[in-house]
Amino acid sequence: MRIGTLTLFILFLTGCSLPYLNRNVEILSYEEYKEALPTKITSKFKLNGKLSLFINKKGQTGKVVWDFENDKDFIHILTPFNTKVAEITLLESEKKVTLKFSNNNQDSKKLISKIFGNKESIFLLKEFITTPPQQLLNIDNIQIKYGNWNIFYKGKTVIGGRLLPKIIEFEKNSIGLKIFVSDWVL
Repeated sequence: MRIGTLTLFILFLTGCSLPYLNRNVEILSYEEYKEALPTKITSKFKLNGKLSLFINKKGQTGKVVWDFENDKDFIHILTPFNTKVAEITLLESEKKVTLKFSNNNQDSKKLISKIFGNKESIFLLKEFITTPPQQLLNIDNIQIKYGNWNIFYKGKTVIGGRLLPKIIEFEKNSIGLKIFVSDWVL
């Protein structure tokens, strides 16, 4: 319990300090983002990382494992202790989303469903994760405004000639999702 509280406190502090750390942020419109995208499409990937998800100051932290191959995405949301909370399946060609929860925790269901259960949000999330702005090559902090969403990128890695983000954060109204990517496999 203490470790969980400490983790939430540290993530809260990090999240609260974000506006002050982003003084050297390049802000892009969605059009500027789209104009600079590479033409190569990702046919498969695996992402491992940590996540924090907050809605109206109520949050959850944990891990995320995201696999994409053959038109299907499998997203596993885990607790910090590797217990499965939810599994989300996306069928790219049909834009279909299926959520399965491993427990009856209503708070977890509500938080996860708010981001991962909405077709528009989840496919937008995937687009921004797998195709970061090319400006990230030269600048470590980038913000993109898309509708009501603010998408923040911090840091990058290049794997197999592909530019990929290290930290990506999504904010919309009272919803916040931050993914700290620890491992990419292409």
